[in-house]
Amino acid sequence: MEILKNRGLDQTSYEQCFQLSEELPKNSKVKKRLQHWLQQHLGIHKEITDLPLLVSSDIIESLFGNFKHIIERSPQADMNRTTLLIPALCGNLDEKAITQALQQARHNDLKVWEQENIPYTVRKKRQAFFGENKSQKAGKM
Repeated sequence: MEILKNRGLDQTSYEQCFQLSEELPKNSKVKKRLQHWLQQHLGIHKEITDLPLLVSSDIIESLFGNFKHIIERSPQADMNRTTLLIPALCGNLDEKAITQALQQARHNDLKVWEQENIPYTVRKKRQAFFGENKSQKAGKM
């Protein structure tokens, strides 16, 4: 686990981990599963990249940590809609990529996509209901 977490999976780390797994008992389920996982994921690695394949959730946890930090600034934010920020936190976006995205993303397209793909939260449903039924607001009959 230490090798894979710190260096990722590539041919070298595969060989090291496979060799370590050989020290486990012959009929060990852990040994069989680990070797199967290593072989399967080395194949995936070879298909998609020359870089080591990440084997840790640390990056995802860091991403969600950054996301939580951003939404703390807006306690009334709609969580469903705010999740659309997550892709903007991934990778290294340069000014050209951001400008292109802003030019190609029309507000109406985003609104339609949101209505089709992001269900309303209870808070949003409540706001919509009371927005239409103004007689339900406090002090009115």
